Amino acid sequence: MKLERFEELYKLSEDNHVPRKVVTDDKAVLGLLIIRKYLLLAGISDADHGIIYSCGAEELVEAGITEEDTKELFKLGWMVSRMVLAKFV
Repeated sequence: MKLERFEELYKLSEDNHVPRKVVTDDKAVLGLLIIRKYLLLAGISDADHGIIYSCGAEELVEAGITEEDTKELFKLGWMVSRMVLAKFV
């Protein structure tokens, strides 16, 4: 496949905006989904020996994360390490 076709398919997927159902029990993935509710471009920013890092805690608070979603993140085993959201995997 050529890059032009790849970009064309991407454009089509955006135009149709088909919601994707996510079924998982992976606590890291579930936490990332919560984070992305507030920071659309957030993901895994770094990884090191069994731990993944995502966005800054302050950045997430400023984006408006709710108390309920914060509790859910911590219940899923996410933590704050060096002011960044982190999760052992």
